[in-house]
Amino acid sequence: MTDQTKTPFDCRPVEDWLESERVAGRLSGGVMEIRQAGATVFSSTFGTKDTEGTPVTADTAYWIASMTKPIVSVAAMRLVEQGHFGLSDPVRDFIPGFGENGVLSDDGTIVDAVRPPVIRDLMTHVSGVTYGQFGNETIHGRYLEKKVYDFFSDNARMAARLSELPLLHQPGTVFEYGMSTDLLGRVIEVVTGTALDRALRDLVLDPLAMDDTAFLPDPVRIAVLPPSPTQRALAPPLTPEQTWFSGGGGLCSTVPDYMRFAEMLRQGGALEDVRLLRSETLTTMLRDQLPADVGYGSYTGGLGITAPTPENGLGFGLGFAVRTGRRDHLPGGLGEFLWPGVSGANFWVDPENDLITVFLTHAPEHRGQHRIGLRNAVYAGLKQD
Repeated sequence: MTDQTKTPFDCRPVEDWLESERVAGRLSGGVMEIRQAGATVFSSTFGTKDTEGTPVTADTAYWIASMTKPIVSVAAMRLVEQGHFGLSDPVRDFIPGFGENGVLSDDGTIVDAVRPPVIRDLMTHVSGVTYGQFGNETIHGRYLEKKVYDFFSDNARMAARLSELPLLHQPGTVFEYGMSTDLLGRVIEVVTGTALDRALRDLVLDPLAMDDTAFLPDPVRIAVLPPSPTQRALAPPLTPEQTWFSGGGGLCSTVPDYMRFAEMLRQGGALEDVRLLRSETLTTMLRDQLPADVGYGSYTGGLGITAPTPENGLGFGLGFAVRTGRRDHLPGGLGEFLWPGVSGANFWVDPENDLITVFLTHAPEHRGQHRIGLRNAVYAGLKQD
């Protein structure tokens, strides 16, 4: 912990940032909490959650999108600790045929994979899997044709459909943000013999008393997601007809719930009287796992300041981006770990400053701008006069 954490947090930069975004029409409502050393130093509940003007409350639920990935990754590592599978186990041991349809080469031909994708590849996004919505190449079209991203399907069919497609890259060579964590969710289902919603409840949500985190939350509690390209392409319908529980981005949560998850991580894998992970397991998760010569897929730049690149001073562990270097344009302590959501959701834990920030909102088209603005405001509040 640095001397910065001994200085009282100045809320004004964050308050000013929130107000400026509201005035500009880029924030209609949301909930935020910032903690230092386990104590709340800033909290805000603002705006409305629907077209009728219903005020947001502290327990309003938001679609957290890819902030689902850290939860699924922790669930998977609990199973690793219990001996159900290892990080070097081939994915095809749990999802028959995955990785056996070759790799799409630059000239459009299919070549053999040099090795099968393994569980670690799923957790670090180097499995060769992508998102069909995030590109215009032939492979992206095939993802859309196969309906691998379909909330009226299920994880078994999603995994089977992905297994019929070639990989976009050789396993372990390229960071390509995609449906790897969705496949990890299917592995969890196979190992536990239960659907992912039940498995996450047993492995993470119930032990941490995260009662308001679910794939299908109480409709009265959920904030409406405004229509947008992101909403149309990626958002779950949140209707009784929904049958796919996306491990990569399907959960909804509240700030109090997600803060409990973040506190467990800050405290080394335990919260109150519950130990979810051994401290050494969490240390492994929060160490950069990308190969030194890793390449980066075409969508990586779209991740903005959260892209795990040397330019951003970030690597990628098992489910989280991790800060490996200081960068003047991106404040944050070494060892910080994070992962945001396309919905506008955002969180990070900064052990060097003993800091947690959790911010839930629905502002997908402004997410990149908000990630920069919020980060700058939070660290401005840490600076000494």
